[in-house]
Amino acid sequence: MTVDRARLERRIGELSAVGGSATSVTRLGLTPEEQRARDVLSGWLRARGASVRRDPAANLYGRFGTDAGPAILVGSHIDSVPEGGRFDGALGVLCAVEAVEALLDDGVRFRRPVEVVTWCDEEGARFGIGLFGSSAAFGRLPDHAAQRTDRSGVSIADALRTIGESGDPTAARRDASEIAAYLELHIEQGPRLADRGVALGVVSDIVGILHARVTVHGRQDHAGATVMAAREDALAAAAEMVLSVESAARALPDAVGTVGEISVRPGAKNVVPGECVFSLDLRARHEETVEQLARDVRVAIRRIGDARGVRSSLDVLTRVAAVPLDPALRDLFLRSAAAVGVTAPELFSGAGHDAENAQLAGVPTGMLFVRSTGGSHNPNELATLDDAVQGAEALALALRELAG
Repeated sequence: MTVDRARLERRIGELSAVGGSATSVTRLGLTPEEQRARDVLSGWLRARGASVRRDPAANLYGRFGTDAGPAILVGSHIDSVPEGGRFDGALGVLCAVEAVEALLDDGVRFRRPVEVVTWCDEEGARFGIGLFGSSAAFGRLPDHAAQRTDRSGVSIADALRTIGESGDPTAARRDASEIAAYLELHIEQGPRLADRGVALGVVSDIVGILHARVTVHGRQDHAGATVMAAREDALAAAAEMVLSVESAARALPDAVGTVGEISVRPGAKNVVPGECVFSLDLRARHEETVEQLARDVRVAIRRIGDARGVRSSLDVLTRVAAVPLDPALRDLFLRSAAAVGVTAPELFSGAGHDAENAQLAGVPTGMLFVRSTGGSHNPNELATLDDAVQGAEALALALRELAG
């Protein structure tokens, strides 16, 4: 079984060009750029005989082999953060396509169906709901998800209708019994494999995540005529709240807390801010730590609001539990990596992935990391072609054992 190195390299470039400039990619979920990328992938899949469909949450499936029995699902996502890199998510889809093509090139006939899946809007950069497509497929969307809006007031339902769907992403839900296993390849997005000088790693478990939006209501006032003692400054209160998130996360083991978005109204230099909205990204390896961090942050936000005379609310956008991945598939990936010459370590994932939705829904799930450098969610993100080829080869071997 041989992966076509030149084909994989060419396709990395082709996909990167959709929403890309130099090494930067901006391909947000549920945008025309993401749809153009799906169209590119659809062409590759159909050319190899796949039955291609898009579900009501804009997930793309390319099905190979027999129609009988539960399928082996393999893939990742193709959306990005603003000014992100070329490999986050996209390499997993590219290697999934290449792994299937390598098996077909070698004359492998699938005894059970294989579906290459491209999840929609994993990042949640536009609407705030991370892992959107896989959450829809596995029945894990938050309530009223379709009504969530972006900064321009466009809802998820509107965005889906724009590309020809009904606007109801819950209709994308699949029966977990239709899926025998889910495999995902992804860049590590951290330094551990690079520090060890190892190309591949096997994911043992995935972080728990809470995404939320905090709205602080103060009182809009004149910046010159309002004395300091009379102010109800929403931004000043929010600034203190943001620092409390950092303090709460530092106080707990394996916990991280991030505020990556903030907006102020009315947003004029000579007006005391009357409203401030900021994002919350809380994560920890263990579920009880996520819960403790969320409690600590809520208490701090309430305390600061009371002390400063402002009101606040916290709206949970996404909640994904920490989860260990399937032991049998972990072992399969360890053996597959060894077969391509890599002694792969088992690693905990501090980033969230679509794989956790599959595992939480009862689908046996395995995940393979490919070494990356330059950080992630930025244009310096890099996975070498050599490492990508080894990842695709290990993925193909795992697929052959499960479905070939």
